[in-house]
Amino acid sequence: MKGCSIMTNKQVGGLIVMFGAAGDLARRKLYPSLFRLYQRQLLSENFALLGNSRREWSDDYFREIVLDSISDQKADETTVNNFIQHFFYVSHDATKAEDYDNLKTSMDKLAEEFNTGGKNLYYLSTAPSIFPDITKGLKDAGIVTDGGTHRVILEKPFGTDLASAGELNKALEISFDEKDIYRIDHYLGKEMVQNILTTRYFNPVVEAMLNSQYVSNIQITLAEDMPVGTRGGYYDKSGAIRDMFQNHILQVATLLGMELPENLDQDAVHASKLAFMKEIASFTPEQTDKQMVRAQYTASSDGEFINYLDENEVAKDSVTETYLAGYFQVNNDRWGNVPFYFKTGKALAVKHTTVEIILNEKVNEADIAKPCNPDQTRITFSIQPETGIAFHLNQKLPGEALAPNLVTVNSDVDELIAAYVPDAYEKLIYDALIGDQTNFSTWNELAEQWRIVDSIIENWKDDGITSLPTYEGKSRGPKEADELLRQNGHCWVQ
Repeated sequence: MKGCSIMTNKQVGGLIVMFGAAGDLARRKLYPSLFRLYQRQLLSENFALLGNSRREWSDDYFREIVLDSISDQKADETTVNNFIQHFFYVSHDATKAEDYDNLKTSMDKLAEEFNTGGKNLYYLSTAPSIFPDITKGLKDAGIVTDGGTHRVILEKPFGTDLASAGELNKALEISFDEKDIYRIDHYLGKEMVQNILTTRYFNPVVEAMLNSQYVSNIQITLAEDMPVGTRGGYYDKSGAIRDMFQNHILQVATLLGMELPENLDQDAVHASKLAFMKEIASFTPEQTDKQMVRAQYTASSDGEFINYLDENEVAKDSVTETYLAGYFQVNNDRWGNVPFYFKTGKALAVKHTTVEIILNEKVNEADIAKPCNPDQTRITFSIQPETGIAFHLNQKLPGEALAPNLVTVNSDVDELIAAYVPDAYEKLIYDALIGDQTNFSTWNELAEQWRIVDSIIENWKDDGITSLPTYEGKSRGPKEADELLRQNGHCWVQ
């Protein structure tokens, strides 16, 4: 199946150039992911990684860094030693054009030594502000040419609004074609996020239920149990809407709501995703006021978390949201007026990511006046920390009366535990190496995501609010989020 994003046993090689090789992401995620690919023999012996940063490191010192990053991996000594021999380092200032000549010399040497076949993957694990410097430097130095394969992976944030994202994209297109630009959203690499599309595609009975006839509402929750911590400077300029809603939440909602393509070809998947995003209207000021709740955390009662406004590098008069809840509707033939609810926040009681598809139920007249019952028939995708799919269905209570009793049917936990589950970065790096963009964001999708987010942020700028509602650290979040659903006769199930 062309472009189908299914992990295969295809072994790949190539030269990986890691910008920001000394950074935290590379140590925590990227090197361990590459090691697991090597262990599984998905990375061939014809791969090499050239790390670079401004630091004056030797190859041996860089290898010690990589070794430390994989020290908790279960592996025999021979495999580790063989793996580490594929790593090299060059000191490089990404903003200096003259440094790219040294980079090219090192790349040419490694390409010949490891017979990488002209396949090059550039991983930009750096500040987005220097993405244009890097891609221009690669082009001007004759590194990115018409010969061979040249792909680039970019970490978020990709711009701060549609205008800045557009300027960044124009700069990238000078050096790379759209088909070679891989904008990473690590949520799209998560096994259970990918399982949303798989479940729909291979289970027609489930797909037949995903419409307004059978679905009451959809709830997407991305809850984090830690405060902003050392990321205060970044977060205060971003907030939950840019950090979580603009990318992760909208992408997950799209996988749930889009028309199912006839096949899982990457172009067909992206076309369906884009069509769905275009059907989400920009928010009016009235819709923003009615359909959005934002709040900030205060200190936790045990004293572990401090007030958000007291966090390092956070403005004392900040109105940046650490919690965001809201909903949008897609008024097409499939979804009618079904609300897509979402909530995300920092410093909450429990860390979890779930998708709940709440099903319509037969309601007795005696139940109409009762408060909303969170125990509803539904399909649950548990994404993290638990993973799995559960169906919550009504069955008859023991006895003579035909009274419903909610019963949960889970996916086979033992089977899930026994299976190998790749880390999100492991999956996405492999996809980029084999040229599969299914689990990455295209520019057209990203532009639609920013269009939606920009409309909300512009409305907030005009609302004159000087402070936000609050919620206590380690709580479920603000009471206003519950009221948001109650006004529509709904309630959160988690």
